[in-house]
Amino acid sequence: MSVELRKDEAIAWHLRLSNPAASAQDWDDFTNWLEADPVNADIYDSVALADADLTDTLAIAKSDPALPQNDNAPAPAKWYQRRGFLAVAASAALAVLLSPALMSSRDLQRYETQPGETREIALSDGSQIAMNGGTRLALDKKSNRFARIDAGEAVFTIRHDAANPFVVETTDSTLRDLGTVFNVRQDDGALEVAVAQGAVQYNPHDEAVTVTAGNRLVISRDRPVPVVSKADPVSVGGWRQGRLTYQATPLSVIALDLTRTLGTPISVSRDVAGRRFTGVIRIEQDKEVFFHRLESLLSVRVRHTANGWQLTS
Repeated sequence: MSVELRKDEAIAWHLRLSNPAASAQDWDDFTNWLEADPVNADIYDSVALADADLTDTLAIAKSDPALPQNDNAPAPAKWYQRRGFLAVAASAALAVLLSPALMSSRDLQRYETQPGETREIALSDGSQIAMNGGTRLALDKKSNRFARIDAGEAVFTIRHDAANPFVVETTDSTLRDLGTVFNVRQDDGALEVAVAQGAVQYNPHDEAVTVTAGNRLVISRDRPVPVVSKADPVSVGGWRQGRLTYQATPLSVIALDLTRTLGTPISVSRDVAGRRFTGVIRIEQDKEVFFHRLESLLSVRVRHTANGWQLTS
């Protein structure tokens, strides 16, 4: 299939999903289209980004009283027909977005949960954020379409707005929502983004990796390149139901998750820190019972220390 035909399909999907009445089946069909060929995701990303940037540029132009008005001028072509202008508009919008003055103008309101504590935040546009324990997050008082997560874990349930996509900043990355439910975990230079519905774009102005429903993106200190793998959509944000799901995850990371979820400090000895686990850990309220089962599940010893609990060999 030619690039032009793929672009036409991407435009059709963009218009279809921009409708607030888009159904869950529409999103499922869209995900299937994205996964049918990696090229589809790249072309859709370029269409969605161009539309968002052009919308912002046109809004600025319309509000400028110095621009000449001509009631007799022919009607302008639709945004997707002006390919030359799209490139210029995207470049100009990107320059504005990256301007230090604009980046520093956010009025942030900070939220923090203690280990073992959770919190729900309802945004004015109908979006919701669920914070796990031990999480630091900031929202922009001027915009309900921005969040920054400095540490911890949160589930984002976002109302789709193609003209004003929701953006999540992490320590070193930017995530652009494409209408979705996704979980973000940020700890010690490691980032995991798992998508339950829709899609998320990682670093839209750089790598531009699109993560669709049923997939996760992982970046760690020992592997700084983003790696995408499969993830059960049902397991995404499972911490809200007391269920932690892992796929070849180091015990050092699992210990951080358990500390955040249980509210009890959990460390891991060096000899087992790099050991990996695949499976599901179900949280028990009775810690003695929970850690006894954890020993069998992870094939470790769990000992109670003055500072909490430790996983060891």
